[in-house]
Amino acid sequence: MGGALALGLAASAAVVGGGTALAASGGSGDSKALSAMAGSRTRDITLVTGDRVAVTTTASGRDVLAVRPASHAAGAGAFASFQDGSGDRYVIPASALPYVGRQLDLSLFDVSALVKDPSAADRVPVTVSFTAAAGSSPTAPAGLTLTSTTPAPAGAPAGRGVSAGGYATAGSGRQLARLLKQRIGADVKAGRRPGSTPLFQQVASVRRAATTGTSGTTGSAGTAADALRGATSDGYKLDILTLDAEDRSGAGATGEVLLTNTDDASVFAAVLPVVDGVEKVAVPDGHYSAAMLVPTYDAAGAVTAQSLVTRSDLTVSGATTEDLDARTATAAVTAATPRPAVADYLSANWARVDATGQTPVSYAPTASVTSTDGTPVYVNPQPAAAVGAVGYDAQWSGHAPDAGDYRYDLDSAASDEVSADQQIHVTSGQLAAVAARYDRDPASPADGQVTSGELTQNAPASFSAIATQTMPARVTDYLSTFNGGDWLQESFTGDLVFIGERSVLAGHGYSVDWARGPLALGLGQYPDTIPFGDCEACVAGGDLLAFLETTDSDAGHVGDPSVYADASPVDQAGLYRDGTLLDSEDGPGVYAEGQDTPGGRYRLVADRDAGAEPNVSQSTSSHTELTFGLPSAADTGSVLPANLSCAGQSDSTPCLILPLLTAHDDLATDGTGTSHRTDQRMGLEIGHVAYQGAGSRAAITSAAVQVSFDDGRTWQKASVTGSAGHYQAHWTNPAAARGTNPSIRVSATDADGNTLSQTVMHAYTVATTTS
Repeated sequence: MGGALALGLAASAAVVGGGTALAASGGSGDSKALSAMAGSRTRDITLVTGDRVAVTTTASGRDVLAVRPASHAAGAGAFASFQDGSGDRYVIPASALPYVGRQLDLSLFDVSALVKDPSAADRVPVTVSFTAAAGSSPTAPAGLTLTSTTPAPAGAPAGRGVSAGGYATAGSGRQLARLLKQRIGADVKAGRRPGSTPLFQQVASVRRAATTGTSGTTGSAGTAADALRGATSDGYKLDILTLDAEDRSGAGATGEVLLTNTDDASVFAAVLPVVDGVEKVAVPDGHYSAAMLVPTYDAAGAVTAQSLVTRSDLTVSGATTEDLDARTATAAVTAATPRPAVADYLSANWARVDATGQTPVSYAPTASVTSTDGTPVYVNPQPAAAVGAVGYDAQWSGHAPDAGDYRYDLDSAASDEVSADQQIHVTSGQLAAVAARYDRDPASPADGQVTSGELTQNAPASFSAIATQTMPARVTDYLSTFNGGDWLQESFTGDLVFIGERSVLAGHGYSVDWARGPLALGLGQYPDTIPFGDCEACVAGGDLLAFLETTDSDAGHVGDPSVYADASPVDQAGLYRDGTLLDSEDGPGVYAEGQDTPGGRYRLVADRDAGAEPNVSQSTSSHTELTFGLPSAADTGSVLPANLSCAGQSDSTPCLILPLLTAHDDLATDGTGTSHRTDQRMGLEIGHVAYQGAGSRAAITSAAVQVSFDDGRTWQKASVTGSAGHYQAHWTNPAAARGTNPSIRVSATDADGNTLSQTVMHAYTVATTTS
């Protein structure tokens, strides 16, 4: 089949029962502009049900999702997810599945489209189509706010009334979530199929309103079905595939099914609605796979279980009928851990690679079920694929009973089949032990969140386990290493999220501090991989870009302000060459072209003011100054690794990492940045920004620390010992400083004359009593 016809079939959605088939397409991002760095590394979006999804992009361009449910009620943490042939990822609360493709359009849950909409951090733009007669005043459905109305056009078909624009927020979306639960509970209690009762009265559909800069479908394309039921315009024959689906009781299931042509996924890879247990679709003859997510509900409307039902191989030749039966999903995702643990996250992730082999498992059409509250997950055993390949893995996370000080984050070995044994068996020798310390600002809420997800190109999982974590805390996190041991982890604390990517080995121990201050604008060292693909301090072809992040005591972390902060920090940056201003930005980064003349001396100045944030009482502001020269083209040690990129890069112009100094402080305080000692100590690590070992090799020649107990009016020198970038600072917290927040200034130089000066105001707190 020719490529044009293949894409045409996918785009025109040959769906008899109605649905959305998405054409293969790709997006692109410009890593050469400062704006590419301006967005948060972890972008948060709100679903129409009030649930939130944190999306982190890795260096390979892969999006890793962490779903944050709006409610802690039983079953509220159950979600279904699909990635279609276009690469768009959908996340659907299990309680919404019976209404998706009916009154709730699939586009409402297109995370890939929502993440491109700046407003989606706190609201979802929607369009509501009503069935009420023209001239009537529409009533806003539960959970939605209407902002405009449009009358039905003259001659509109019967049943089509006015439409309205509006939005849902995280808060209002909870009203919709409660309504979904009530409707489903009433149906179950009355013996009806879940979703039989209309969600809204006189509403035909609610869909995501397209906004500038977004993509993705916003409605059904089923009207093309009649034209494609027999043959395409070029005579290529289609046949009807009927999918029969049953829930765990044997009744007809309603939900979404992922159907993929396994000869060539670009021919057809669609998310289709199954209504009352049946979906019919016109497709070309060939080989296919199918995956459906089937929840089970109780009489209160709560999700009590989820089933991922898959068929690795289906053959369509003429009219064909195939079955998807949740009763065959008998294998429960569980784990056997060396120490007792209670499940708080479960996920089953299934991907289908076609016979062309051109798409890696992590980017193939994918179906997943996730449970952020331990709701059981079941799968049906399936053999390895006869055409193409299956990629499957399961995730299981659990915490120690009785709020103990350890947890497990496990990812099963990636497999080409769905085994009948879904218990993840792990021994102590197969685990890495990470001693994690979680700090927080005294003014921030005690309840934070942590996420963990193992990354590998051989497994389909694109979800991080997420768990609520009371902070401050010390927790040993046992990580599995079946898929290489490369873990993306995040800590959400107060108004900040810190991201780290770490490679671990089985049987080894590690330690990591999260959000440990003082916090300031700066850069770090990233010895393994980084959770993004662009260099933040490089020059190539005369294009110089430097973008500073929030740094904590761990040089491998990247920190970002949360988009949910009540007030965001105010950042400003400027770049000078030999005293002449090159660039000034409202943000923590600078960019300048034409910087290819050696010999100049640069000064980068970056300021942050977080004093207006209600969750911030420490590190309220920082001032960072970096001076540096351009790296030499002969400095092969400063060449950016080939898997990363930078502005100005070309085949003949490599990226050179700027010799910017970095400072990471390990202040002797408790988990809230409070010192209880008169004799104050602070570890100090000075280095250069580095990516996977590449960066300046210039020796660190000096470091100094000053402390101010009067908001920066006067400064006292601290005693500093050590050498070669590794230092210890000592000073005295006087009795007069008890109950106050002293400030700290760090300065350093290297053998090439590059310098750092960093001042953090209100860097820590001195307790009211010290010893």
